[in-house]
Amino acid sequence: MKKKFCSNIIFTKTPLKSKLYISDFFQIYPLSNEDAPVFEHATYFPVVVEFWIDENENPSVPDELEDLKSVEHILGPTINQFDKLNKIARLLSVLTNHRFISEKETDVKWGIPFPDLNVGEEEKEKIENSPSIPFIPTYHFKTISESLKIYSFSVVDFPDPLLVEHKDYFTNDPFENKKAEIKFPNTIYDSLVKYLSLDNESQNFVDSVCHLICNGIDIEPNMKSLSFLAFVSAVESIVNREYRIQNSSIEFECRDCQTVKTSSIHCKKCDRPIWGVKAKFREFLKTYVAYSPESIAKFNKIYNLRSEIVHNGLLLLGDKENDWIYKSKSDKHWQILLETKQMAKLSIIHYLLIGPGKAVKN
Repeated sequence: MKKKFCSNIIFTKTPLKSKLYISDFFQIYPLSNEDAPVFEHATYFPVVVEFWIDENENPSVPDELEDLKSVEHILGPTINQFDKLNKIARLLSVLTNHRFISEKETDVKWGIPFPDLNVGEEEKEKIENSPSIPFIPTYHFKTISESLKIYSFSVVDFPDPLLVEHKDYFTNDPFENKKAEIKFPNTIYDSLVKYLSLDNESQNFVDSVCHLICNGIDIEPNMKSLSFLAFVSAVESIVNREYRIQNSSIEFECRDCQTVKTSSIHCKKCDRPIWGVKAKFREFLKTYVAYSPESIAKFNKIYNLRSEIVHNGLLLLGDKENDWIYKSKSDKHWQILLETKQMAKLSIIHYLLIGPGKAVKN
């Protein structure tokens, strides 16, 4: 193993005012460089992430891209670094109520400087007459490269994070707020330690589920139906993994049409063997998320809504242009979207904390 320590800036929508350090994995803390730009109307707040990569794992440039072979020594470490940075950001985004954003935009866009809201009429007119200019959306200051050079984890003077009881954290006010500060569930350390104890294949699986949940979070403002499906698909991925051994024992009468001959799950009405996709979904959530009758009814409602969207083309009202006409129904859809997002997060968190196989045994 050849360790190289890295430091990068990512962003959050709620300010971070503490440090989170996970031994020999990563640490995050607020950016406090005196050269770093600040802006009172900003909606994204810079956060420093420190971690390390194994340079023996730097990817090689494929042979078909031979023109890039000359810069392989630059591309390999860069890809390795940003792959791990993205994994950490997505993992934190799922284990908390906050989106840690690491992806960088490189497209040239059009824009104007943010106007001073307190200027007089003459200045307002000047702003209105200002033409747009091309810009690259990036966060930069003159000493940024130097400030991000590290050779070990930095010793930083920030307090330890504020921890909230796990049972309250994901249900009581789980929203971004630029006037608040990031808090963490009191299970954050245990969750990350469990993640680090996984083998590579299991870690890659968790990374994939986190990626899917983060995709749902990112498209939620504009594509609520697809966002909802991303959250449900994340849970289904874990369910499929949980029941993989059980599924392999299913015996078919006909493999072409997949008529089931024997199965551990039977129809409650006729007792015939079935795939039991919805039943597995419900049993998994009953085991790993919540087991009250109200929760089980909610899980059934979520799966039924998933089927309506996938099979019947239903759209959540937030995706309709005039959804304000259906305010009360839209609010219900907004509520179920939020509950499904939190359900997906709790599924992977509890799967990490409790371990696999519990739903199958039940």
